[in-house]
Amino acid sequence: MGGRLRLWGSKLVNARMRVLLLFDNNGNEYVSRIREAVTRCGLACGIPVQAENLFSSRRAITEVVESEAPAGIILTPPLSDDRRVLGLIEEQGIPYVRIAPLLDLDRGCTVVMDEYDAARAITGLLLQKGHRRIGFVRGPNVHLVSMRRYNGYANALGGKGLRIDPTLIVQGDFSRESGRGQAPTLFAAKPTAIFASNDEMAVGVIEAAQSAGIDIPGEISLVGFDDNAIASNVRPRLTSVRQPLEEMGEAAVRLLVDRLRLAARTNQHVQVPFQIVERDSVMEFAA
Repeated sequence: MGGRLRLWGSKLVNARMRVLLLFDNNGNEYVSRIREAVTRCGLACGIPVQAENLFSSRRAITEVVESEAPAGIILTPPLSDDRRVLGLIEEQGIPYVRIAPLLDLDRGCTVVMDEYDAARAITGLLLQKGHRRIGFVRGPNVHLVSMRRYNGYANALGGKGLRIDPTLIVQGDFSRESGRGQAPTLFAAKPTAIFASNDEMAVGVIEAAQSAGIDIPGEISLVGFDDNAIASNVRPRLTSVRQPLEEMGEAAVRLLVDRLRLAARTNQHVQVPFQIVERDSVMEFAA
C-alpha cells in the first residue's frame, strides 16, 4: 500500500469533492491515527476531509450525512457494521468505504485486518511463555471487533486444551478508566497474564497494578491491542498487536478516490497485515 495518491484530473480538486470521515468511538488515539492518515492522504489527492466523531458531538447520523452532503464517506467501527447507517448512505447514493467491518463484507468497499487471528496470535505468545491462567478484558459489545478479539483469545486457549474460566473475563469499554476499574476483579482471580483488548485498557491495568503493589511483568504479564503511542511510552513498555491504522486509513482513501473516479467500478477489498510487537510487559512463567 506504499506510495502517494495521484491527482486524477480537475474533478478531484473540485471544492465540492469533500470526504466525510465518521467515528463513534471513545478511543482518542485510535481516532487521531486514522483521522491524520485519511486527512493527509486526502490532501495529497486534493480532496479535503471533514471528520466527525458522533461519540463526542452527539449529532444524529441523519443530520450529519444530510447536512454535510459529502461526495464520499469513510466509516469506522462500529458505524462500519451499522446496517441502519449503511442503508441511509445507500439511500443518499453516496459512495462509501468501510474500515474494519465484520458483517456483510461484500457490501461496499472494505479495508480490514484479521482481528480474530491477531487476538489468537498474541494469546498464543502468552501461551508460548508458559502462561495458562490468562485473563481477558473485553471491549464494548457494540463494537463487533470486541467479539472477534474474544473469540481469538478463546480459540488460542482451546487449542491448548484449556477451558474458559469466567472469573478471568471482565467487561471494559475500551477506555483506560474501565481497564483500571476492572483490574482488581481480575487480580483477585490470580491470573499469571492478562490480555486487554486495547492499549488504553491495558494502561489502566498497569495503573491499577501499581496502586495494588503488583509488579508487571514480574507477577502478571500483560499485552494490549492496537500498538498506539502509549504502548511504547508507558512503563513497562507494552507488548501489543500492531494494527496498521495509518495504512488502513490511506487504503480507504485510495478506494474511495477510485470509486469517485470510476463510478461504475465494482466493490474492492483490501486486507492489511498485523504485527506482534514485543516489549517489556511479558515474562516467561515458571510454574
